[in-house]
Amino acid sequence: MNIIIGDMSLLFSSLICYLIAIILSIVISLIIGLPLIGEKPIRYSWTSSAVFPTPIIAIGLLALCFSINFYWLYDGIVLAIICGVISPIIVRFLFDYIFPKPPGVD
Repeated sequence: MNIIIGDMSLLFSSLICYLIAIILSIVISLIIGLPLIGEKPIRYSWTSSAVFPTPIIAIGLLALCFSINFYWLYDGIVLAIICGVISPIIVRFLFDYIFPKPPGVD
């Protein structure tokens, strides 16, 4: 029974950390001036926005740290805050250099 309760508490704390990273990345990206959603039509838009890819990068950075068992302080909450703050900065200033737009797209 202790194993199940221990696993559930780890699952719950990880879920809270992911939600903190997602919410914080969206809020910070709106503060630094990224649009909420991409241009219309959204399917063919190459515009970085607050909804995509900012939270995806935050989740990816946090999952990378969790996969190598790096939780740091308070079961990963501080790490979730750091990933939530860093991901909009990456998307705003470095995303076009890391992932350039395809040829022929303005």
